[in-house]
Amino acid sequence: IKESLWNKHENTFMCGLDKDIINNCGGINANKYMAYLALLNSATDYFDNFNIRKCIVVDDLETTINSTVDFIDDVTYTIDRKQMDVPITHTDGCGLILPSIWNKNAMFRAPWIKGLLAVCDFRKFIRKYNGNHIIKDIYGDMHDIFKEDIQIIFTKSQFKMYKYYKNWNEYIDNFIKYNCQASFCNMEENHIKNASINYQMLQTLNKMSNEELISISEKSINKIKNLCSSIETMLEAFGINDCNENITPLQESLQIYPELFTDSYIKDILKKIKKSMLKKYRSGKLDINGKYTFIIPDVFAICEYLFLGDNDPKGLIKNGEVSCRLYPKSNKLDCLRSPHLYMEHAIKNNIFNDQIKEWFMTDALYVSCHDIMSKILMFDVDGDKSLVVADKTIINVAERHIIDYQVVPLYYNMKKANPVPLNNNELFKGLIAAYTGGNIGEISNSITKIWNRIDFNDEALKVIKLLCLENNFVID
Repeated sequence: IKESLWNKHENTFMCGLDKDIINNCGGINANKYMAYLALLNSATDYFDNFNIRKCIVVDDLETTINSTVDFIDDVTYTIDRKQMDVPITHTDGCGLILPSIWNKNAMFRAPWIKGLLAVCDFRKFIRKYNGNHIIKDIYGDMHDIFKEDIQIIFTKSQFKMYKYYKNWNEYIDNFIKYNCQASFCNMEENHIKNASINYQMLQTLNKMSNEELISISEKSINKIKNLCSSIETMLEAFGINDCNENITPLQESLQIYPELFTDSYIKDILKKIKKSMLKKYRSGKLDINGKYTFIIPDVFAICEYLFLGDNDPKGLIKNGEVSCRLYPKSNKLDCLRSPHLYMEHAIKNNIFNDQIKEWFMTDALYVSCHDIMSKILMFDVDGDKSLVVADKTIINVAERHIIDYQVVPLYYNMKKANPVPLNNNELFKGLIAAYTGGNIGEISNSITKIWNRIDFNDEALKVIKLLCLENNFVID
């Protein structure tokens, strides 16, 4: 880094903070500080109509859900199945944005602020349900949603350095004074294309029959068979479909004049595509009836919490339910997420009605605030995506395995690193720890070997649970 440039722009990146301010407030974990500071280096687009004065930060929606879990003691490594209250932060990394600003969900970046902004017409909610339009921010100050023309509501979990500012106005003043900027990335696509499942999600279904595996592989098999005989399949192989909004000249030529597929150059490309497809399918990346989409909490429940003062909101989705308009005719969905190491198949009923259509305005996977699903898939809602599967064979097979193996969510206490005084020595130690620390690949590879044992039994399943604990500790 050219130090003179850093000195020139430091306040813009730091939004007025410095090491002395941070240390006077108790310090911080060095690696978290570096991660938060590096957020502005993300590949993003400039948020040109962003106005920091039209934003507020509120407390997260947190509740406890009573559920049966396999509780793992991280000291004794004992696993105890029990019924217990599990605390869940439903808005962990998620805020709200008016549809007049964005009509699609997207990830947001600004100095010390990161996460997902979910589209929600919270002004409409206030008017329709006579909600309180004056709400409290995380510092205890009151804000009028209408008088202040609030367009974005951040949550405390998104504002990573909140405790180093006296109040929200200090952050706003610094943001403007030092010419800070906001940006976004990964905005929800207009057309979400079909996705592939992977070997991790298949290997946990180790009691699958050959007939079931052939059924799951059917789309991939047909794609290979029809690659050189079906114009539609060949066009798809070249990436020519409704989801491709940036079509190349070659793709456009093939679309207009499919006879080009008889050209020797195009045939050579098709051969390479076929070879690549076979390699992909043999590694378990099978084409299925599934799509990757953002995971978003029940935004109606968030509005009930913020504007009706309900600390245990009902929302629109019950325990055991999700809502995803990508599959309006599928009554049941298997919600998956990588890394998939234990039996992380969250099979839920898909709810789609007039009220949900009114408030859930995007193609995201909306999840219930009465469900322990986040502990099954180990997700937060700062931009995490789920592979939402509507394949009936996969759903039926997964349901059978969950019953056979008596699967319940894993739960354990995640330890937090202690804050330290920020100095060059601590930063260097943090870098060394980050780049010479644990290797999650070794753990997941070990889990794969266990799943593929011929003599797989209850003891093997127990070891997988413990390795999942280790894996998540290393990631964190």
